[in-house]
Amino acid sequence: MAFTAKDLDPLVRGDDWSLKLTITSGSNPVDINGYTYYWTLKDNVDDADPGALQVTVSPTGASASAGEVTLTAAAATTTNITPQTYNYDVQQVNDSGVVQTLLLGKVKVVKDITRSTS
Repeated sequence: MAFTAKDLDPLVRGDDWSLKLTITSGSNPVDINGYTYYWTLKDNVDDADPGALQVTVSPTGASASAGEVTLTAAAATTTNITPQTYNYDVQQVNDSGVVQTLLLGKVKVVKDITRSTS
């Protein structure tokens, strides 16, 4: 499986971020129960993990059987990320331990205006 080069739409610092993917083979969903996904943002691709942000999820249940995975970073996690353009990727580790990069590109994190929501 080849990766897809895709720059993401800008994300706002301090917001909840969500990236939903549907994993397919041909046009058929892949059962991804037992798989693990990593969404990593780094200033420099050579930086050590986790970089600016790393989200890890292992989907289960009916949505995983339908090939659906949602990677989510809560606002509390994104609030201290420096606004700038980052390199990112999404990697999949299947139930046999095979690692594949699914998405690779850049994402701009922009400043939020409201810094207090209480």
